[in-house]
This record gives sequence, structure tokens and C-alpha cells, in this order.
Amino acid sequence: MSHQRSRIQLKQYFCPFVTLCLFCTTLLFFSTESPARTDRKTEKKVMEKGIKTFRINISKLKNGISIQQELILNSKKKERNLLEELAQLDKRLQRQLTRLNDFEEEMTQQQRLISRKIQEQSDAEQAKQQVEAHLEKRIKAYYKMGSIGVANVLFSSESMPRMLSFRDSFTNLMEYDTAVIRDYRESITSLQQSKDTLNLEQSILKDFIHEARKKQQTINQTMEEKETLLSQIKTQTELHQQAIAEMKEAASKLSDSLNSLKRKNELFDQGFLLDKGKHPVPVPGKVLALFGQQRVNRLGIKGQSTGITIATPGINRVNSIFEGEIRYASYLPGYGNTIIIDHGYQYFTITSRLEKILKKKGEKISQGEIIGLTGDTATLMDEGIYFEIRHGAKPLNPLEWIDKSGLTIAPAKK
Repeated sequence: MSHQRSRIQLKQYFCPFVTLCLFCTTLLFFSTESPARTDRKTEKKVMEKGIKTFRINISKLKNGISIQQELILNSKKKERNLLEELAQLDKRLQRQLTRLNDFEEEMTQQQRLISRKIQEQSDAEQAKQQVEAHLEKRIKAYYKMGSIGVANVLFSSESMPRMLSFRDSFTNLMEYDTAVIRDYRESITSLQQSKDTLNLEQSILKDFIHEARKKQQTINQTMEEKETLLSQIKTQTELHQQAIAEMKEAASKLSDSLNSLKRKNELFDQGFLLDKGKHPVPVPGKVLALFGQQRVNRLGIKGQSTGITIATPGINRVNSIFEGEIRYASYLPGYGNTIIIDHGYQYFTITSRLEKILKKKGEKISQGEIIGLTGDTATLMDEGIYFEIRHGAKPLNPLEWIDKSGLTIAPAKK
């Protein structure tokens, strides 16, 4: 039953894990689709929900691991207590076995004593019977002598004194035999009493041995029960340890999936990076200067372009290629009217040589929102507007980041 409970407990933790794995797979599938074909905000909400769910279930797994560890500690405590009880029972059993052995040895000695008393009694009885047989013969002879005593006296050749002496001796023999028989009877009686006493002691010893064996059996039964319980506790401990190992593995997989999802969520936050090559042009027109190209402006100043120059006739709207925050909106020496937009994660766009700036520093703007106007006055130093993309301090080739379908790339001027 404990094994089944542990398995059921494991399932309670693994079911959310399986669900999350399926959920994560779905999220990963959606995240590989082009942002142009999916709603990034919707996907971001799904990812954030997935991250929250992952965290909840990782927390549940950690809580489950904590519970299993606590159960292991309890099992270890029970195991220690059982081992102590088994040690005490073993001591009691050894004492009981020693006592039983003493009783059995005493019983063996008692049996020997009884056997010896029985043999002594038998010998005394046999000797008594022999004496009684002799006495019986003497009594018969004595009575015969008594019945013919007158004739013996009249016809005997013996003298009277000798006849009387013989009679006295005969009488003494009978008295001696009688005394011997009496002594034998007393000895037999004493032996019988000793044997009865020994039998009583033997009976008491039998009771002691019976009780000792019953106690030994009870101790053995208790030890078997404790050992069975100890085995069950060890099995439960192994199951808890297995549950911890499996839940740790599940938590590790969930953490890996969570980290992967968090990375993708962070990547989704970097929409500027995700839309690389798909950003709309700031203004349609002809590209007169390419990234990295050596140029000389109208003032005769030479330099290498860290952006591109887009020529557009008349007054046109200049738009933000991606959402962000205005970090600079003013005149910049050498560049003219300039707007710098922070698009997050250290991605910046710099748009210069604007005729008019329409935004202020600190304003939040969305993709495609107008930020300024082109004009002839702004291009006195050089043709067209200047557009640059940077990641931190590193300039990037704008033509790799924007949709070039709205531009005409002219041959570079020497």
C-alpha cells in the first residue's frame, strides 16, 4: 500500500510536468513563426503565461521534493528507533536463552539426581527384601525351635547352657535383621521423600522452562514483526528517494524549458532584432551613399559613412522604423537636425539632416510614426537625409535591417 501511495504521489507531480512539456512544445512551435505572420503581443502573453505556469509547477515539484525529503527523515528516524528496539529485543532474547539454557541444564542435573535416587531406592528395596527373606527363615526356625524346645532339651546331647546360648544368639540375629529392615525402611522412606522433592522441583523447573520458551517465542515474534516493519520502512525510504530523483529530473527539465522560454520571451522583447530585414524605410527614395563608403560632402570634408544617405525630393515625412523612446531631438553639429531613438536592448537609430523635427526628447513613439520632415535647407551640407543604426557604440549596415523594396540604390559616387 505504501508503494502504491508513493506512486500515486509521483503521478500528482508528473501530470503537470507532462502538460507543461506539451505546452512548451506548442510555444516553441509558435515562436518559430515569423512576427510578420503572427501577433507578437499575443504570443508574448502566451509566453508570459507559460513562464508563470512553469514557475508554479517548478515550485510544486520543489515542494514535493521537500515533502519527500521530510518523509525520508521521518523514515530514518523510525528506522533508528526500530533498530534500537531490535537491539533491546536481541539483548532480552539472549538473556532469555541464557536463562532457558540454565533451566534446561538444571533440569538435566535434576533428572540425574532423580534417576540416582530411584536407583538407590531400588537397591535399598532389593536389599530389604533379601533381609526380610533371611528374617522370615529365622523366624520360622525360631518358631520351630520354640515348638520342640522341650524335646530338644530332653534329647539333645548339648548342655543346657549351650542350648540357652544358642537361643540367645538366634534371638539376637532376628533382632539384628529386624533392625536392618527398619533401617532399610527408613532409608527407603527418606529416598522416596527425596525423590518426591526432586520431582516437585522438576515440575517447577518444567513450568519455568515452559514460561521461558513462551517468552522466547513472544520475543522472536516481536522481532519478526519489527524486522518486517523495518523492511517496509526501508522500502518506503527507497521509494521516497526514487521520487526525489525523478522529481529533481522533472524539475531540471522544467527549468531547462523555462530558461528556453525565458530566452525566447526576451528575444520577443527584442522586436527590433526579430524584425531585422523587415523594418520599413524611414523615408522612400534613392540611396546615394552606402554603409562604409568613403565620401566627400559639399563642404569638401572626407569621411567614411557609418550609415546610409537617402535622397528624396521636396518635403516628405520621415517615420520611425520601430517603436521606442526619443533620446535626442535637436541640432547636432556636423549632422544638422537630428533625432536619436532608443529601441531597447541598446539598439538605436539616428536620423539627421531633417528640415524639421516633430518630436521631443522623452516622447514614446510607435513604428511608422512621423518624427520629422525633409527639405532643401537641411541638405545644404550634403544630399538627402542621413540614417544610421547602432547597437551600443557599434554602427550596423542599415540595408541589412530595413526592407529595401522602398528604396532605389544608386551607384556610389567617387
